[in-house]
This record gives sequence, structure tokens and C-alpha cells, in this order.
Amino acid sequence: MKEFLKQNAQFILLLFLWVIGGIILKELATALVVLTFILLKYKNRYAELVIAFCFLLLLSDNRHHEYAFAKQSKDIVLVMISLFALFDSKQFIYRNSFFAPFTWFLLLGFIMCYRHPSAFLSFQKVLSYTLLFAVVPNYFTKLFFTEPEKFLRQFFFFFSLVLWLGLSMTIWNSKDVYLVGRYNGMLGNPNGVGTYCTVLSLFLGAALFHFPRLFTKNELITIISSIGLSVLLAGSRNAIFSILMYLFFRKFYKISYYYGFVIVIVAALLFQIVSQFLPDIIVGLGLGEYLRVEHLDDGSGRLIAWNYAWEEIKNNMLLGRGFSYDEYFFELHKDELSALGHQGGVHNTYLSIWMNVGITGLILFLYGMLNSIFKASANCYLAFPSLFAILFSISFESWFMGSLNPFTIVAILTITLMQIKLHKDEREEKSSIPVL
Repeated sequence: MKEFLKQNAQFILLLFLWVIGGIILKELATALVVLTFILLKYKNRYAELVIAFCFLLLLSDNRHHEYAFAKQSKDIVLVMISLFALFDSKQFIYRNSFFAPFTWFLLLGFIMCYRHPSAFLSFQKVLSYTLLFAVVPNYFTKLFFTEPEKFLRQFFFFFSLVLWLGLSMTIWNSKDVYLVGRYNGMLGNPNGVGTYCTVLSLFLGAALFHFPRLFTKNELITIISSIGLSVLLAGSRNAIFSILMYLFFRKFYKISYYYGFVIVIVAALLFQIVSQFLPDIIVGLGLGEYLRVEHLDDGSGRLIAWNYAWEEIKNNMLLGRGFSYDEYFFELHKDELSALGHQGGVHNTYLSIWMNVGITGLILFLYGMLNSIFKASANCYLAFPSLFAILFSISFESWFMGSLNPFTIVAILTITLMQIKLHKDEREEKSSIPVL
């Protein structure tokens, strides 16, 4: 970590200036962000460019006013890095078609824009989703074939540093890292911390699969500790169960896919039994207060949101009302929902997609996910454990329906990394440019 700080001091200082600029003036910070990405591209610092974009998305999730510039800047930056890739294609000789299985899902999203109350807003959402799926994997593929270990070390050291920064602020009980008594670190809410640590764990697993000696023992302890402490302090049940599920299934899939699928079936059957006694089990373990067992039945208000979403879905079962309609609908009815005891959105990616592009879109999205995972599973035994963790996580949050958040981008990087080595082998055998 000391070596990382020494070698990347200027880069870290540059990103810190964003925050300083945000405290002074939002427009100043936005200008600094734009100039940073222009500078990084001019210097061909693609690893730092990807890390800076991920950091910008993380800041955009923060609820404090000094980070408002990140929400304003992220759309601009996504367009910028897309144009970089388009007009400097010689730097991206390794083509990546990660988005290909999602083509029909994205196409349906564009078609459904006309049904949204604000068609242009819906169009912007689909466009940002498409650009993220099409552009980010190409940057990562380039880095994989040029400086994979350097990038991965920089990535995990940097975001481990971000997590440790949030954890250190608890020492003086800073209100900036707490929301309603729960730890939220540098993100917007405790569940955001949990989700980020979940996808970070999956990405770390994929990185170590390809590069087992990527970190020393002490470095790995530092990174894992930052993730583990953040999850435990945030008390995110979703994250705890998602990560435990991932760790559990990876043990069996490492032995063989056959054992993996068998244990999945057994676990699914046992879950139906265990779930009936889960509150009693949690209380018996002395974790009732920590895991907020009194809210298990209603999912901390999520059942209210899910029922509300379902009533609206029944009006548009087949095609939905366009990307971001879930956000529009819940904002429109926020007073009614608040009176029922719910704050926020749908808190379920499947329902969000169903509201936006109907059952047709949901099927196309799941097809894209499964297609990507099957492709990755041919190369990496962690593909299905990662899929199960993601599918569980998005059952309680709508993060995969959003493009410009700090979670979706790391999930895309993870799946891309699990796919990519297979095509590297093909490249070595056939001496041709790989197409993912």
C-alpha cells in the first residue's frame, strides 16, 4: 500500500482536488473532472482513466452536497470516454462484444422510449446503459492485454483506500459516514456500501483466479479487511448473504460443475425449509438486533414497494413504459409510499426492468446475463457462484437497472474478466484479434 501511495500520489491528489472543488463550487469541480479525463487520455493513462471513472460513479452515489458535481459530471464523462474509444480506435485493437447478448434488450429499450412520460429522459437512460456495456469492456480488454496486473493492483489498492478512508472517519464519529445510525462510508447509504463490497468481492475473486500471485499476503489481508469491516459495519443483510452465498458455492464449483449444480438444487430445497425458521435461528445466534430480524418479514419496507410496483406492472405486463419509468413512477407517488412506510425506489431489479420494458425485456435481460455467464463458465469456475450472488443481490436492490452507479460497472468488469482469458488463449493459438 505504501508503494502504491508513493507511485500514485499525483493521481490521488488530482482526484482529491475534485472534492475540494465540489466544496467550493460545483461548476469548478465539474471543470476539474473534465480536464482530468482529457489529461489522462492525452497521457494514455488508461488504467487511471478507468479507475477515475469508477471513483466518479462512487462519489455520485454519495448524498452530501459537496459531491453533487459527480452526478452532474458522470454523463459528460461517459460520453467523453466513448468518444475517446471511437476516434482513437487504434488504441483498442482488441474488440469486445460484451454487450452483444444484451442487444435485443437494449434495442427494446430504445423502442419503448416513446411510451415514457418523458421520452427524451428515457432515451438518455438507454443510451448511457448501451455506452457503458459497449465501451467499458473495451477499455478493460485493452488493459488486460497490455498491463493487467498493474491495473488490477491499482484498482484494488485505490478502492481499498477509499473504504479505509470511510472506516477511519468512524473514529471521530463523523456524521458524514452514518445514515440513521448505520454506517454508509463514502457511499450514499448502508445498502450501497454492502452492494459495492459485494461486487468488489466478486471482482477480487476473478482477479485472483487469473493472477493468484497478484498480491502479497499482507496486501491481500489489507484489501479483504477493508471489504469485510465495511460490510459488517454497514450491517447490510443483502451483502452478507450474497458474499456468503458466493463463498459457499465457489467451494463446490471449484471441485466440479456437477457438484456445484447439485449443491445449488439441494440449497434451494433446504432454503424453503430454513427460511421458515430463519428469524428464530438468527435470534438464537444472538444476531437478532444486528440483522434487524423484526424487519425480515417486510424486507425493511420492500414488500410495500414490490406490491406497489406489481400493481403498476399489471397495467403494462408485456412491454412496460420505457427505461427509468420505475424512477419516474416512484417519484410521482413518493408521498403515498411514504405514508405506507416506504422511502426510495423499487428495490428489485427484476421488477424495475419489468416496469420499464415489460416481461419481454426481463426475459431478454436474463438471456443476456445467462449468455454472458455461460461464456465465462467455459473459462472460470467462479462464473456461476458470481451469478448466484448477483441474482440474489439484485432481488433486493435495483442497481443493475442503473448504468451510472458504482455497482454495475464493477459487475461488468468482473464478468468481462471471467470471460477474457479464454479468448486470450485463442489469440495465442490462432494469432488473431479476439472477439469476446
